[in-house]
Amino acid sequence: MLKRVVTWFFLIPLALLFAFFALANRQEIMLGVDPISPGSPFIGPFPVPLFIVIYGALLLGIILGGVGAYFGQHKKRAELRALRKEHQKLKQQMDAQEPAHRQDDGLALLDDRV
Repeated sequence: MLKRVVTWFFLIPLALLFAFFALANRQEIMLGVDPISPGSPFIGPFPVPLFIVIYGALLLGIILGGVGAYFGQHKKRAELRALRKEHQKLKQQMDAQEPAHRQDDGLALLDDRV
C-alpha cells in the first residue's frame, strides 16, 4: 500500500511537469530531416510542436541507451549462461554420487579404524 502511495506521489507531479512543459512549448517549428540541403530537404519541412520534438529526442535517447546497455552486457549474460550450465552439470554429478556416499558413511561408522 505504501509503495503505491509513494509511486503516485511521484507520478502525479511528474505527469503535471510533462503537461506544463508541453503547454509552455507548443509553438510550432519547421522540421526537415535532410542535413545535406536544409534549404530544400528531401522530407519536409513540416510544422511540428516543439514539445513533440523534445519528447521524441528524449524517447529516442532512452531507447538507444537501453539497446546499448543490452548489447554491452552480452559478455556477462554469456558468462552467466556458462556458469549455470556448469552448476547444473556439477549438481547432476553430485546427485549421481550421493547414494554411494550414504553407503560409505554407514560403513565408516562400523569400521574400527575410524
